[in-house]
Amino acid sequence: MKYSRNLFWSRLDITINSENTDEELIETCFLQAQNFENKYSRFIKWNYLYNLNKQKSSQIDWELFSIINLCKKVSDLTEWYFDITIIPFLENIGYGIEDIFMEENIGYKNIEIKDDVIYLKNNISIDLWSVWKWYIIDKIFTILDKKYKNFIINFWWDIRVKGKHTIFLEDPLDDKKIIWEIELQDCSIASSSPNKRKTKKDHHLINPFDKNSQNDKLAIFLTHKLSSFSDIFSTALFVTPLDKSLKILSSIKWLEWLIIDSNWEIYKSSNLNCNLYKKW
Repeated sequence: MKYSRNLFWSRLDITINSENTDEELIETCFLQAQNFENKYSRFIKWNYLYNLNKQKSSQIDWELFSIINLCKKVSDLTEWYFDITIIPFLENIGYGIEDIFMEENIGYKNIEIKDDVIYLKNNISIDLWSVWKWYIIDKIFTILDKKYKNFIINFWWDIRVKGKHTIFLEDPLDDKKIIWEIELQDCSIASSSPNKRKTKKDHHLINPFDKNSQNDKLAIFLTHKLSSFSDIFSTALFVTPLDKSLKILSSIKWLEWLIIDSNWEIYKSSNLNCNLYKKW
């Protein structure tokens, strides 16, 4: 049975391979996702994140605290190319809700957490758009895992499965074409590609050092048991220059990956353990 809901300008699909499904439990999953969007989407005015970015301080909850700590760790592993404070660069290319040019201050050094209060110094703002899918997927997985043995959570092409499933990967230049087929078992796959979120000026995957959209890759796919790692690293390594991405990935043994660069050269981990193979 497949259930769907539109959230975060995207679609969340939950497919349960069981004759009996608990629709109340499924609704709980969607409610968790909706509550997260209502609180942390920067596209919703006057919610918690919007007010934090405007007022520059707020009481912090456990969810935001844990997300920021993980983002900092990933940023450290990727030489600080992954940065959740790049809202000005996004807004200033038309990917946001502000109608004025924002002062382009960024950097984790400007985020301070003290006595359960978060402070945003030097007029910075934070954006959780790059992390919301993995957080919600893993949260829903925990709920469903207690009851079902086989299911798929698909949040706009970021996927986590329980059991064995065949997943199709789309052409990064034509979403009507399938170019790869991959078999997953009890793990997740995430992708980053510029073709999904574009403005008249460029796309949303921005290199925080040169302030421009990163264009040396067409797509990156990563697998890991947790969506938390596959999704956040797919974004972090896309915005990192290709040579640095490959260097970083060579030192991270617990990720399996595939990169298609802007010239259609393909790079992948030697031990990609999900049986990736070209199909078409």
